[in-house]
Amino acid sequence: MIVNAIKRSKDERGLRTSKPNNNLSKGHLGKADHNLIVMTDLSKLGHEDWTVITAYYAMYHSALALLAKIGLESKDHATTAAILEYFFREQISKEMMGKFNQLKEKKDKIEDVTIKEKYIDYLWKAKRARETVQYGVPISYKEKDVIVNNAREFVSKIKLVISQLEDEFIEVIDKEIRELADTTLT
Repeated sequence: MIVNAIKRSKDERGLRTSKPNNNLSKGHLGKADHNLIVMTDLSKLGHEDWTVITAYYAMYHSALALLAKIGLESKDHATTAAILEYFFREQISKEMMGKFNQLKEKKDKIEDVTIKEKYIDYLWKAKRARETVQYGVPISYKEKDVIVNNAREFVSKIKLVISQLEDEFIEVIDKEIRELADTTLT
């Protein structure tokens, strides 16, 4: 999925590589925080469908903040989630782990920048819930409170990961991204 998204990088919905962009990352976190506030307001007003939609977008923008921090831009929701899975899940690929282990003194930092599977699941579930209420006709959503709580947890976790990312780890990810991009040329 990631390789195909890189191939589509010239298209609107592709995955673009760039330099790590702290300003864009902060902007996406600001949007995520704004969406959490709107989510809370809509929930209080009883607008369950839009509560779910804004909960998802809070999560999505925080994920985009993490991507901007490592030098990626994505407009494809599934690709964004796939990037989190590929580079930040608990079971980071052995190859990535080996590259990072070369930085022996930074080994303890690996745990700080991993995202537990439950958070990745939160994002996928919220994406499906958002699609259900946004493209369907239901106004209510029985698991709205779960989605709301998951959104708050997810955004907090992503903020923590961003705050713990060090240049060396970003460089390892950048090298891996460039290797993936090179496979699109062959």
